Amino acid sequence: MDLSKISSKAQGLLGKMSEVTQELSEKAEQRAAERKEQKEKEQAMKEEVFRLEAEEATGYYMRDGKLIISTIDGMKTWLTNLGQDTTPALMQTLQMQLQVLKQVQSPSMTGMALDNMMLCMSKAVNTATNDSELANIREAVASMIQNYFFMQEANLKCAQLKNKKEGYKLLTQSGEMLSNAVIKTASALTGGTIDMATTVVRNIFEAEAVQQGYIKNLIAWIGDKKQLKEKEKEFNQTLEMLFETFDLHATLIGPSILIKGMLSRYRKTILEHRENEKLQMYIDRGYKIDVTKLSKITSDLQSTATAIVRKNPINALSGITTVLGGVAGLVVDKINSNNKTELDIKAYCTLQDALEVECNKLQEELSKMEGEITSLKQQHKELGMLQFAEKKELQQKIDLKVEEKDAVYNALKTTKEKLAEMKQLFPDAYAIKAELDQLEEKLMAVENKFL
Repeated sequence: MDLSKISSKAQGLLGKMSEVTQELSEKAEQRAAERKEQKEKEQAMKEEVFRLEAEEATGYYMRDGKLIISTIDGMKTWLTNLGQDTTPALMQTLQMQLQVLKQVQSPSMTGMALDNMMLCMSKAVNTATNDSELANIREAVASMIQNYFFMQEANLKCAQLKNKKEGYKLLTQSGEMLSNAVIKTASALTGGTIDMATTVVRNIFEAEAVQQGYIKNLIAWIGDKKQLKEKEKEFNQTLEMLFETFDLHATLIGPSILIKGMLSRYRKTILEHRENEKLQMYIDRGYKIDVTKLSKITSDLQSTATAIVRKNPINALSGITTVLGGVAGLVVDKINSNNKTELDIKAYCTLQDALEVECNKLQEELSKMEGEITSLKQQHKELGMLQFAEKKELQQKIDLKVEEKDAVYNALKTTKEKLAEMKQLFPDAYAIKAELDQLEEKLMAVENKFL
């Protein structure tokens, strides 16, 4: 055996094994390096996601070359940055907007009286440096006030509706109004030079999850139905104070389409609330508005109108069908399990007035028909005994006219009876209507100051 050959072969095999081992080691190191690199990339991606989420959570961040404002805190940061070098007048406007934003963050919407808002505005207006700045301040403040009160109203309605689509819709509208108000404040702070093409102010109630959370907190804050009623009462009292304050500060606020529209909206709310209060007081004094009887009155009147049209299709009396068609405007609803009622007092009085007019028209029509019948009878009497055809034709006219007269007489009788029943049914209607008319006139006078 040649030992040298065997040794040479062994060394060759060992060398190859060493090469294989080295290659395997290098591949293992490469795989380890690749795994490390992949982990580092994944970690970097996670950190980037966390960074972006944290950035977005601030509500004030850049994306694709645009500044995104998506939260209340983001709005505060944005406006504060814009107002760093602003004038004293605009600083007051900024402070007022920041206070409004603070209230929106809490469903309670407390802690900011309307008088304080007017105080901020007074300082801003009185220190404005020029007409353009003054106009921007007034526009921004009007938008803030509109948004503030709509938010309070939305809170109450959302609490009533709880988790329903109508509530979400109200919150969405509130968020849109808030975004617009903040943009107007930003415009005022920058003298109208802000570039909204590179800035996006999002609706803070855009996401349904946010809406649900907000309403949940709102319901928890308001509590039971009794507390909700108290909040509604407070809100209505605040609305009346709103008109008093705006009446006092109309010159300060200046003409405003936004304010005019807001007051028009809340004028109707105040009147409806006051009307319901008056009706409740009327009922609490022991009176009862019989809904069944009222429905019977309107039904009988409608039947009477139909009968007149059928009997006298050509001359169907000037307006009774129109009047009775307006019965639909008479609103009668149950308001609680005790069978108490509320109704549209103005519509009630309008119907009663219309019935008074119809009684006069029916009486005139009746007198006219009686005169026509007397004239026809006289013509019939003057005809000769042999004028049979003429007499027959004239008698037919008399019979038809008598039939029409009877229909009008019955209509007059029914209308008078129903009118008397209506007067007896709700004797305080006109007194309450007079109070409501006086209140509406007062509110409209304030509203018209902002034309």
